[in-house]
Amino acid sequence: MYCPKCGRETESSGRFCQWCGADTRVAPPKAVLRKRVGDITTEKFAGLGRRIASGIIDILFLIIFDIIVAGFLAVLTWLIQRPSPVSEAILQLYQYYRHVPRTDAYGNAVNAAVPSQILLSSGLLLLLVPWLYFAYLESSRNQATLGKIVTRIAVTDMQGNRITFARATLRFFTMSLSFLTLFVGFIIPAFTKYRQGLHDMVAGTLMFRQEI
Repeated sequence: MYCPKCGRETESSGRFCQWCGADTRVAPPKAVLRKRVGDITTEKFAGLGRRIASGIIDILFLIIFDIIVAGFLAVLTWLIQRPSPVSEAILQLYQYYRHVPRTDAYGNAVNAAVPSQILLSSGLLLLLVPWLYFAYLESSRNQATLGKIVTRIAVTDMQGNRITFARATLRFFTMSLSFLTLFVGFIIPAFTKYRQGLHDMVAGTLMFRQEI
């Protein structure tokens, strides 16, 4: 049998693991497979199909969260009688595509190539919200984002343990860079030994199918 703590094979007749001394009668958590990499067959890793499905679901949730954050900012700026950077950014993008002079909420002309309102809004909605979403949830007790929970995937370190917020942050920003490689970083799990994407290799993480 396998130790529920360290994942190594130990004598089934003993109560304690011969490697780490943990009580082998304690049932391992069912959320994530806890075997070491060398003892896990590739069938237990999350394949490319599950990854794509979870990614699509996560994008849908992020759109919802971005709308909530944008709405909260709109209410907050209305209460303090200040223009919302999100609404200003949307207006200036509309003006740009309509080929009319861009103006801010006070009617002043905006001549910058990339206005500060667009930089602030894109940084908040396209970077800050997704970062907190992925880093917090993947380092939480569930070890998974909402999309991964639906598709029954969990993120672990190389020993099958829960990752830290810092490691989840590194994983997220490396994952963001995969968009610059024409999505190659997302496709390579189909060809790597432990079904790791580029972000998994850099952050030292694995993605397992969860047990039902």
